[in-house]
Amino acid sequence: MTYMYNNSYVTKINHTNEEKKRMKKLSIITLALLLVVTGGLFAGGETENNAKTIVFGDVSWDSVQVHNRIMAFIIENGLTGYKADFTPGDTLPILNGLMQGDIDVDMESWHSNFPEVYRKGIESGSIVDLGQNMPDAPQGWWVPRYLVEGPDAMAPDLKSVADLPKYAHLFTDPEDSSKGQIYGGVAGWSQMKISEQIFNDNNLGDTYNLTIAGSGTAIAATMVSSFKQREPWVGYYWAPTAVLGRLDMVRLKGSEYDPALVNILVNKSMITKAPEVVEILKAYSTTVEENNEFLAKMDNEGWSTQETAIWFLKNKESIWTTWVSSDVAAKVKSALKAL
Repeated sequence: MTYMYNNSYVTKINHTNEEKKRMKKLSIITLALLLVVTGGLFAGGETENNAKTIVFGDVSWDSVQVHNRIMAFIIENGLTGYKADFTPGDTLPILNGLMQGDIDVDMESWHSNFPEVYRKGIESGSIVDLGQNMPDAPQGWWVPRYLVEGPDAMAPDLKSVADLPKYAHLFTDPEDSSKGQIYGGVAGWSQMKISEQIFNDNNLGDTYNLTIAGSGTAIAATMVSSFKQREPWVGYYWAPTAVLGRLDMVRLKGSEYDPALVNILVNKSMITKAPEVVEILKAYSTTVEENNEFLAKMDNEGWSTQETAIWFLKNKESIWTTWVSSDVAAKVKSALKAL
């Protein structure tokens, strides 16, 4: 009996030791999991819910929206503790939102079209200019190259705005056959004042009507339609755009706008709120040719601005890696591979 009791006692003790070993293992595993989760939550000092949101002004044209998404992918995947959001709007409301702090970043300011508002923001200290996104973005009046060059050119001597009167018959206004038609720009855009000045300074009112379109898309549609049929067309447009990236157009002398200022602007709070992001934005730089390329690619492939941003990051590594540290670049590349 004693033997059996002792054996039972010994066996009971052995079971208890095994349970202790299992509990110890479970405690170690639980602690390890907690460390992993905690590390994931607090790497960089932020949880996803507490991540700082960087709001980009999503102006209505494609190039700025692509830039916004390029930058958003970089900060969300290359840095820790940030997420991106986009607020749609036109240039002036976005600029005002930037001054008020509702917008954090404007990737394409075009502020030469609104010098007074820009000056007010800079002088008050509410806006910080981080420098050019791209050099001079050309604006002016354009004609198809086939119209002015080559053996079949219908207007071989059309080189400048001053030459337009003798070719008015080629650009017939469908609503007034006695005059030609020039697409001056978009209703509500400040550039219309410059088109009107060019029109008046060259006394074009006797031979042309200056047409105002409802949107940049509407002007582009008329340009594309004429191009497809190899018909004459003259009017305002700007680069970088998908249309000028795809169509071979020539800017008329005398229609050149002053160099456009396409800078990256941030609200003053960004300096302390997101210094890492600011440093990348200071280095961020592209060319008109690079913009025209990705916009033409977007147009031809029917991509979204997000898909175009991913294409740029995957195919233009030599460009964007100059904006970031090697560590950030490695993280972004890893995220791209995972797509």
